[in-house]
Amino acid sequence: MRSFRVAVALIVLAGVAPASVSGGTRRAVETRVLVMPFAVDVEAKAAGTASASRWLGEAARLLLIDDLGRLGVGVVSRDECGAAFDRLQLPVASTLTRATMIRVGELVGASQVVFGEVHMGDQLTVRTRMLHLAPGSAAPDVTDTAALSDLFALFERTAASLAPAIGPSLPPRPRSDGNLPLEVFENYVKGLVAPTPTAQQRFLETALKQAPHDARLLVALWSVYASQGQPEKALAVASAVPKDSSLSRKARFLAALSLIDLGRFDGAADQLTALNRERPSPVLTNALGVVQLRRPPAASVSTTAQAYFKQAVDAEPANTDYLFNLGYASARAQDGDAALSWLREAVRYDAANGDAHLVMSAVLSAQGKSVEGQRELDLAKQLGTRPDTSLLTLSPRIPNGLERLPTDLDVPSNQRLDATIASPAQRDQQETAAFHFDQGRTLFDAQRDREAANELRRAIYLAPYENPPHVLLGRVYERGGRLNEAIDEFKVAIWCRETAEARAALAGALYESGDKDAARREVERALVLDPSSAEAKALLKKIGATIW
Repeated sequence: MRSFRVAVALIVLAGVAPASVSGGTRRAVETRVLVMPFAVDVEAKAAGTASASRWLGEAARLLLIDDLGRLGVGVVSRDECGAAFDRLQLPVASTLTRATMIRVGELVGASQVVFGEVHMGDQLTVRTRMLHLAPGSAAPDVTDTAALSDLFALFERTAASLAPAIGPSLPPRPRSDGNLPLEVFENYVKGLVAPTPTAQQRFLETALKQAPHDARLLVALWSVYASQGQPEKALAVASAVPKDSSLSRKARFLAALSLIDLGRFDGAADQLTALNRERPSPVLTNALGVVQLRRPPAASVSTTAQAYFKQAVDAEPANTDYLFNLGYASARAQDGDAALSWLREAVRYDAANGDAHLVMSAVLSAQGKSVEGQRELDLAKQLGTRPDTSLLTLSPRIPNGLERLPTDLDVPSNQRLDATIASPAQRDQQETAAFHFDQGRTLFDAQRDREAANELRRAIYLAPYENPPHVLLGRVYERGGRLNEAIDEFKVAIWCRETAEARAALAGALYESGDKDAARREVERALVLDPSSAEAKALLKKIGATIW
């Protein structure tokens, strides 16, 4: 479950669409290319390349992301791809089937997937392939050869060959940060892919000694220091990024995040306000809201946390981080009605948002609605989004430290539904929800899972407490290998209305995830509800238990 929450904290991908413009307008980027790590084959006779397979595949991905982006092609960032792998519980590796690559591509809203192989002998030979996720013309493979010392030029040529088959969707941009020396670049990439924070830090610090002012190294080290709870070091490297670097804006934002971690709220607010004045972003107004929320109560402020979060929500109305923060801040300000309104809007988009259900339980308890409050708490416990949730009892106390703080200005928002989502204000929502559910079921039967998920999310948005759409969306996730999300949807379905179908579906997902004991308990409960359930009986036999 933790991997799902980490993904949400990073970028909260929704598996529907790339970045959207607020207000339901058309997407700014029609094409998005997902670049996978390349497979690497190193000949035994190749001198000095024993560790090449550990970095060359990732180097190929990084160079193509950068070179395609400079040519105006919309590309999926490395962090966004990593979060998608986390949600699918997959290793970020090059040895994946095409079906798996398609699943990852669909999760991040990609239109094409680029992958390939690097063969290293006396020279490098790179074969690059492109897979279209939607019907369209197939692009030919691109093969090129060069010496290792010409690695950068080789991938510039490869990107230039691929770009015409994709089509630009953004203005081309000049290269502002030059190529690193090859030895430094190798240490940089090894630092990104090293399996432990200690190893990451060692490689990146070695690279930084060789190129002490390179923005890419400084930003990468910020992530390592921040993840290890070293905000002073993180602040130092972010502050050292040159002002003329293309990463300067990002580094200033990261420095502000470190100031927040250090409790230096005035400095963080000044930095965030300056960045937002230069180029407004809901990520920045959201961060300003977090600053206000964490400041001591006696601090004199001109704008409340709720006001900043409302600005973020106005810019991206379907971003569940911002909706949750607005509801949470309202609850902290003892505005229970506003808190419930915004938190319920958040769970329309993400019914498995355990923190939202937890805060709603406290607000309802404070309003004397103990039955509804207990119901929300029970769901929060089922979802298990926090280690201590199972020990909680119903209380009007609002938990501390739940605010969401996205850490990347460049990752698309978690827009869960596209601009065609039905408005909650329209007439006869139940009928419209039923229409979208029927469409989703038809698409599911046709194995058009991405489209089915979109329809089911629309149905859930309009009728969030109906059981069948959650069950079917869980089955979509399960078939796509997204077991954590499937389990969450099945739990929400049971919370809406307990049925044998939902219990059996949850049992199946738990069994596939490796939790055989929990699966047995769920399937036994399904047979109590419906002793004739064929699905439950088949699964109980598969688990190896006896049908009583």
